[in-house]
Amino acid sequence: MPIAIFRSGDLYFIRFSINRRPRRAAFVIGNFTAFMKPIELEFCGSDYCAYVSLPPGDYYYRYLVDGEVVLDDGPTENGFNVLRLSGFVKRIPENRRRLFRAIYGIFVDRFGCKREGGPRDRLGGDLLFIKDKLSYIKSMGFDAVYLTPIFKAMSYHRYDVIDYLNVDDDLGGNKAFRELLRRAHELGIKIILDLPIHHTGSDHPAFKSALSGDQEYSRWYYIYNGDYEKFMDVRRMPKLNMKFAGEWVKGVVLHWALMGVDAFRIDVGAGIPPWFLWDLRNFINKPLIAEVWGDPFLWRNAVDGVMNYQVWEPLIKFLRGEIDAEDFVQVLKRQLNVLPKHFLVNSWLFMDTHDTPRAVTMLNNDIEKLKAALVFVYTWVGTPMLYYGDEVMLEGGPDPDNRRCMDWKRVNGPNTLHEFIRRLSELTLTPRHVIANSSDLTYYDDKFEVRLSNEPRRYNGGILSGDYFVIKSR
Repeated sequence: MPIAIFRSGDLYFIRFSINRRPRRAAFVIGNFTAFMKPIELEFCGSDYCAYVSLPPGDYYYRYLVDGEVVLDDGPTENGFNVLRLSGFVKRIPENRRRLFRAIYGIFVDRFGCKREGGPRDRLGGDLLFIKDKLSYIKSMGFDAVYLTPIFKAMSYHRYDVIDYLNVDDDLGGNKAFRELLRRAHELGIKIILDLPIHHTGSDHPAFKSALSGDQEYSRWYYIYNGDYEKFMDVRRMPKLNMKFAGEWVKGVVLHWALMGVDAFRIDVGAGIPPWFLWDLRNFINKPLIAEVWGDPFLWRNAVDGVMNYQVWEPLIKFLRGEIDAEDFVQVLKRQLNVLPKHFLVNSWLFMDTHDTPRAVTMLNNDIEKLKAALVFVYTWVGTPMLYYGDEVMLEGGPDPDNRRCMDWKRVNGPNTLHEFIRRLSELTLTPRHVIANSSDLTYYDDKFEVRLSNEPRRYNGGILSGDYFVIKSR
């Protein structure tokens, strides 16, 4: 029962495991658990395991399996195995700073289409094409790229995963992903990987085993009365039970973290218990951003930030004239009051995503309103995230129409937002005050003031200005 040891930077990641099935429970205990039993081994597919991250040091451990002491092979002292992790103990950095300046989001299959087809077909976008466009992305001021899932999966969107440890061959496989990582890091760009761990695909081997009656795999899912829990009633997306599948999930995340992935976006984060995301974040020591539609309060201490849909919806409604500034500001002030500052700073602000209609379509092709939305995304408290194609005003209605192929012919055309986005990326605001007045809102810090309106004001002057916005020095 040898342990597996991995290292990344100043942290070690240890996989403790036993090969026998406990009748009741199995624990790993040691000086790193204060010799108590908080870490229970869970079924991990081929054995029972638990993942623990530790700094360098000397440690003692053993297993308790149904109350019986079990030791690994190797050196022992006083009834415990000895684990020596070499190196100097350094301060482990906390993710309480701004993690990214600005993020470029890519729906992988549609960024570089190679073939024609229907809206739910695989159209051939791959990772090597993205690698070749990294300089283009960096030129607009982005320092991170967010990729929708890249794993082997059932559908074109790849949110129904069947193999979490390998890149889909249609995208170029593991080799192409390593090349993308290498080139991105050479350019100072971080890679954020989308993790669909709320559910697997229904063709995943674990779910097939669960349906066949395997007792251990059955606990990974919620199966009862001939049916099972799933995402949004989609039968090909059975929901995982983190009480029993959590250690296996940790191993998946560790695999990609060790490969060099810089951060993770947690798909359907609001459907995963905050306690598990807190545990995962503390284990992996990499930033986690959760997808949360609605109030993110319960996740404020579990992850580094969320996709801030709670702000996205009133932003669009305000610019469409469906709510007034007071209603919009009420949402903003509540978040300022109840959410930690570092959490808000690292939560993503956006005009649209692969789950919403395109902003330019929602705003009736009003380019000035689109610019106003961009101004808010870049100057309010948060991290701007741009969905691929926003810079060329790519249109699209609800899913799957919002996932059209990137129109590369527009990139060199006369009507793009590249320079506008680049200029916004040079600004740094930390708004402390926000004021509403019917159709206008104003927020500012010590250096800059931003005014937005949902009625045409045709502002002039300032650092940047347009029909619905102005950014001025104070």
